[in-house]
Amino acid sequence: MHLPRMIVLERPPIIAVQGMEQMPLAIRAAESMDMAELIGRAGARWARVDALPFLTQTEAGRRFLAASPPRALARGMPPEFCPAVALAEGPAGAGRGSVVRRALESCLARLGAAREGCGCRVIALDDALTVPREEAAYAIGVSARLQVPDLGLDLMLVAEDGPGDAPEVLLRDLRGPVARLVRGPGEAVVVELAGSGRRFEGFRIPVGFRRGRLAERVYATDAEGHRLRLLVGFEPAELSGHAAAWLAWPGEG
Repeated sequence: MHLPRMIVLERPPIIAVQGMEQMPLAIRAAESMDMAELIGRAGARWARVDALPFLTQTEAGRRFLAASPPRALARGMPPEFCPAVALAEGPAGAGRGSVVRRALESCLARLGAAREGCGCRVIALDDALTVPREEAAYAIGVSARLQVPDLGLDLMLVAEDGPGDAPEVLLRDLRGPVARLVRGPGEAVVVELAGSGRRFEGFRIPVGFRRGRLAERVYATDAEGHRLRLLVGFEPAELSGHAAAWLAWPGEG
């Protein structure tokens, strides 16, 4: 069983692609990695995985840690605007190049053609972190903006992950729970308001990562046609600067 720790480097290798034409270079970079050589580099050291919260606090990261090498985890690049994560593993005895190819191909496919300017980068490969350590951060509590004009709601909230692996986000203010966001298949979502039990169904638009946390825009309606708009995971300065545009209903902004 592999150790519950990762090699962290001051200057990690860049294993990334903007498109399929760059895949051979990424594969060569992966295949040239030698774990014994990496740990001997200046500034390299072992770090416990619990000090790399993107790997322990996200579903993709936990799946990566549970896999046996060869294994590769790729993420959209730049992460702020390219919301994709993909994992590839094994089979045992396969080369690093094969898992890197599959992880990057899957990541690019999840971005889709609409994400102009996006690429994908391998952030962890076997027992090495291949991005700077600060890029393995993960924010536990993040800002959220909830707006339901017909109900007189316009709130700044804190969003936190639900318990365990539940696909939900809990929204609260200083007085307690305000709402619950539950992710369904694909981009489907349900938002339930605390107290009233009012239920909104709709969709989400992933935007990118902020401190390892996926930022997304949510649009939903209830049975009476009331519209709910929700921004989750953005930095407070972003909410101040872009909230008006992001809160506009798609197609009407």
